[in-house]
Amino acid sequence: PSVLRGRALEIVDAQGRVRASINVLPPAKSPNGDEQAETVLLRLITERGRSSVKIASSEPASGLSFAGPTGTKDTYLILEAKGTTSSLKMRNENGREQVLGP
Repeated sequence: PSVLRGRALEIVDAQGRVRASINVLPPAKSPNGDEQAETVLLRLITERGRSSVKIASSEPASGLSFAGPTGTKDTYLILEAKGTTSSLKMRNENGREQVLGP
């Protein structure tokens, strides 16, 4: 009664559009054959349907990403801890990119 349990959660706006979701993604293989671990993924979605904020957690890695507005492809920021390394990758729509590490 005091705990909400389920396999996924979606928050919708007044128009019924999904604006936030939390999912547990099963292990899978990527298109290039890499193994992907089971991952918990939180998405915050704009009114135009763009997943602009993502927080992901798995055993081998965790990260946070921010994407630019709808209509952009290459404007983003990724903060990641993978294995024993961490990084911050920033990229602008004009192609300028910077990767920072400790």
